[in-house]
Amino acid sequence: MNIAKERRKHQRFEALDNILAINTSSFGQVINVSMSGLRIKYLLRRNDPFHHAFDIALLNNTGDQYIDKLPCRVVSSIDFTPSIMPQNLFVREVGVMFDDLTSAQINQLADFVLHNTLVYA
Repeated sequence: MNIAKERRKHQRFEALDNILAINTSSFGQVINVSMSGLRIKYLLRRNDPFHHAFDIALLNNTGDQYIDKLPCRVVSSIDFTPSIMPQNLFVREVGVMFDDLTSAQINQLADFVLHNTLVYA
């Protein structure tokens, strides 16, 4: 029997549908989030640049919570093109890990996770 070991330090929680991740070149829907990282799905053009490290902001679309400049790096990436999508566009789903968060950012992120995920699901 082959049992995969969980590599994450922190439990991931399903994000509410209204959570966006924003960086300097794009934005996308947050799928899940933890205190150490998150998964994002976003739409790109074929020639859009792909950065492996960047700062990200998190925003809920009600506008009452926003965290800016969370340093992160990509740890996984999957691209796919749904059949209904034009060939010059595709969906990228990335897993990112936060890097060197300050204590203030950790506190903001904990509050964001508590109020913008299905913590108790």
